[in-house]
Amino acid sequence: MAIARRTFLAGAVSALSLSALAACTPDAPRPVPSPSITPTELPTGPVPNPAAFARSAWADDPFSLGSFSTTPVGATPASRTTLRDTVGDRLFFAGEATSTEFPGTVVGAAASGESVAARVAAVAEPEERIGIVGAGLAGATAARILAEQGFEVVVIEARDRVGGRIDTRDDDGWPFPVELGSASVSADGLEELLRINDVGTITLDATLEARTASGLVVPPSAVGPDAVARAVAWAKAQPTDTSLASALSASGAEMLPPEPGAQGVSPADELVHYLETTVASRYGSSPFELSASYGLDRTGLVDGTALVVGGLDTVVTASLDDVDVLLSSTVIRISYNDAGASVRLGTGESLSMDRVVVTVPIGVLKAGTIEFSPELPGPTAAAIEELGMGSLEQLWLRFDEPFWSTEATVLSVFDETSEIAEWINLLPATGQPILIGLTAADDVPVVLKQNDQEFLQAALQTLEPYLDPALVSTPSPTTTPTGGDG
Repeated sequence: MAIARRTFLAGAVSALSLSALAACTPDAPRPVPSPSITPTELPTGPVPNPAAFARSAWADDPFSLGSFSTTPVGATPASRTTLRDTVGDRLFFAGEATSTEFPGTVVGAAASGESVAARVAAVAEPEERIGIVGAGLAGATAARILAEQGFEVVVIEARDRVGGRIDTRDDDGWPFPVELGSASVSADGLEELLRINDVGTITLDATLEARTASGLVVPPSAVGPDAVARAVAWAKAQPTDTSLASALSASGAEMLPPEPGAQGVSPADELVHYLETTVASRYGSSPFELSASYGLDRTGLVDGTALVVGGLDTVVTASLDDVDVLLSSTVIRISYNDAGASVRLGTGESLSMDRVVVTVPIGVLKAGTIEFSPELPGPTAAAIEELGMGSLEQLWLRFDEPFWSTEATVLSVFDETSEIAEWINLLPATGQPILIGLTAADDVPVVLKQNDQEFLQAALQTLEPYLDPALVSTPSPTTTPTGGDG
């Protein structure tokens, strides 16, 4: 059964790249300017205008081309294992995409940095020169360990800052630093690193609340999770991999009653809502892309998740103390043989190394902006092709006063036109009237084409179901939001 986006429940419901550079010496990718905060008047509406805002644009960043790795149809955990296999004892890959235990997370990135450092040290001679491509958490972790072991380490970073997909904005107008990349830590393994670097965190709970467009609260339901679990169980029993959307259809898990129940919402509506909120924001992909057998491998927001409020970039900068870091240096070619390796920069300069560790995101590897000579072995190239890159963008809004009264942490609306999959409500945990909007999967290209005014207007409209009239007694004045770049 062919399934179209938003219409795959038997008709019952109408419902997070750059091209490869082919030349031998391709033009180096250049950073896309961050969306600027320009003075503009927003239309007065029932929801007050924010006092400050910041937005991300990872899918448009040529040095990330997405937010985190995913497991689409055709990929398996073995794809990640293969990617981290050493190539000729000279070339090594690391980063969250190589983690089978915590893919797509800062924990996975840190663990991969430790793992690759051990693999390099096992084959390298003392005082060898090790090049590390990418100054994100994986690269910084590997650099620190190898430098402590006496190797000469050079970190090469295309951006004009370190951190990679950790992007901390400590701007005026915010009570604590804004994390436009990874803002939460939901697995063991990073707590000690945060403590050592004095990075503050606040514990979040995982309470969810969904409302209709008219503001009615929809009772919690297990329809969505149960249907997905049934589809996954069916898919794992099949001889070939299939997408989550196809598994929902073929297993019969999508065949839910279309008749409206509580608050006018049917079980079929609940499944669509679950896919377009929880699944989309957790994996940055649509059910048509995700592997039903292996794609649901990321941990979502669970009770006890730690929100970083002390500046996650400190972990990276501390690891790179006393390490040579070349910023604004785009790598376009990596050559390797039995005698050593070399890294060619977009400026034409070449750097000689004994071994090279590559930690760039899978989106960049898939785009082919780095040429390898000789070409990568077949299994490594296949693993890069198999893995995917999810799209998830954040919109941080700070208000002078809260206009919502719910204590739930994760908010969503039954509205198929909304470009915000979920809102993270920080008021209960921090006492600050801050909401984080998550735009995921197919909606990301849409919002990235919108300027700040257009996106803010659309986002504020999605918050109308959570408006508490008792907290907003007069129309909101037309103000100019301020905030950090996205």
